[in-house]
Amino acid sequence: MSARNFCGRTRREMLWESGCGFSAIAAASLLGQEVSAAEPAVAGYNNPLAPKPPHHDPDATGCIFLYMYGGPSHIDTFDYKPDMVGRDNQTVAVKTFGRGGRKNEGRIVEPRWKFKQYGECGKWVSDLFPNLGQNVDDIAFLHSMTADSPIHGSAMLMMNSGKILSGSPCLGSWLNYGLGTVNENLPGFCLMLDPRGGPISGPKNWSSGYMP
Repeated sequence: MSARNFCGRTRREMLWESGCGFSAIAAASLLGQEVSAAEPAVAGYNNPLAPKPPHHDPDATGCIFLYMYGGPSHIDTFDYKPDMVGRDNQTVAVKTFGRGGRKNEGRIVEPRWKFKQYGECGKWVSDLFPNLGQNVDDIAFLHSMTADSPIHGSAMLMMNSGKILSGSPCLGSWLNYGLGTVNENLPGFCLMLDPRGGPISGPKNWSSGYMP
């Protein structure tokens, strides 16, 4: 810097004299966040992931989603299929496709465990879960879900993102997008992998896809 442009303050003097200004900048930022939080329209404009009111008053403040692929079959756990008993190794007409090619028939594997009813709802549960059977009245079971692919990798993507192809947001990303998050410096959701390894298709199962 030439003498003609010298402002009369050294760098040390400038920092010392403007020290209060740095704290004012931080305070202004914090106050601005409080104002934005008080005005939902402003908050949504400034931060698309700002907390949003749900459609109804929630009973839960958090969710733990356990995705345990590679477990026992649905017909050996909670999906009682009495018509399959006694038909082991029989073939039925069904169209399938996968690594083995297209097929027009499949082989029946009957349930390996016996079922009985539990609770006031009369839910059928296999002998694999005698203790869990005591709590069926407090559990919601979904038996209407289907997959568009019998291949493990793409079926896992559909389970976690709703699509058999990669690039779509996972369940956690959709929740953040729809409800927002109060975490400003932390992820809205986190993932804990089994130390033995993750699922087929890897990080695509928990990607934010095309979400911001």
